[in-house]
Amino acid sequence: MSTIRLAFSTIRFALVVCLVMTAGQALAQPGSPFVPVTDEVLQDPDPADWLMWRRTLDGWGYSPLDQIDRDNVGDLRMVWTRALGPGLQQGTPLVHDGVLYMPNPRDVIQALDGASGDLLWEYRRSLPDDVDEFLITVLAEVNRNLAIYDDLIIDTSVDDYVFALDAATGRLAWETQILDYRTHPANQTSGPIIAGGKIISGRSCTPAGGTEACVITAHDARTGEELWRTRTIPAPGEPGDESWGDVPYEERKHVGAWMVPSFDPALNLIYIGTSVTSPAPKFMLGGNDKKHLYHNSTLALDADTGEIVWY
Repeated sequence: MSTIRLAFSTIRFALVVCLVMTAGQALAQPGSPFVPVTDEVLQDPDPADWLMWRRTLDGWGYSPLDQIDRDNVGDLRMVWTRALGPGLQQGTPLVHDGVLYMPNPRDVIQALDGASGDLLWEYRRSLPDDVDEFLITVLAEVNRNLAIYDDLIIDTSVDDYVFALDAATGRLAWETQILDYRTHPANQTSGPIIAGGKIISGRSCTPAGGTEACVITAHDARTGEELWRTRTIPAPGEPGDESWGDVPYEERKHVGAWMVPSFDPALNLIYIGTSVTSPAPKFMLGGNDKKHLYHNSTLALDADTGEIVWY
């Protein structure tokens, strides 16, 4: 276990010294042509790459690289550094073929040369002026992770879209609205993962967003077309409805799925955790004796349909 912790801490240190945040124009990526990322690559990534939040679909967060070990870790020295932009910093960069793709607060994404720290391109999403009036402002800054698939860098946005950028240039390839932030606001603090060519993403959902904001969604990774959405609060007649007692559907609150999911390709199951019903505790809802599904749970979803297989 200590070896795993050391390896992950070393990788994290190496990434931290390479983070960057500077303004600039979108620039073409130099060097060899971009190598598309397939499902097969995501399921068995090159040891030198870090293609998702915790590197692998099972979320281990462990690098198999062995160039840095207990004997030489003390010899590490900073090669380059660049400052991050303002806001809450929880981002983890992707690494593919020596390029770092870094999520910054408020939907700023940058591609960096891993060897030099040079900015290859930058994307700054144009956000509506009133977005902070509807969302939890401090959480709107958070952007934990990106996804990569084919020749696209994929993320979920502050204004409740999922969007894709050309990985070589940073230009917007497509965008798809998930929710209207004015009527069903949801903070998307985590980006997605890719499961069998599908973009899987969750989000938080405040009482202001209502039950329809408490959803996990799947989109086609190449086109952005929505494939399914699954509510984390059951409607009348659905399995789990009775677990809320007499609480009307429209008064059920805050069952978010705001952390990054994981995926088992062999079982075709997506695993994702859900929040508690805060800020309304159980005794203020249906009572302490009720389960209030699917709060405070681990969900296993069929990747093709979004059906909750077990919880």
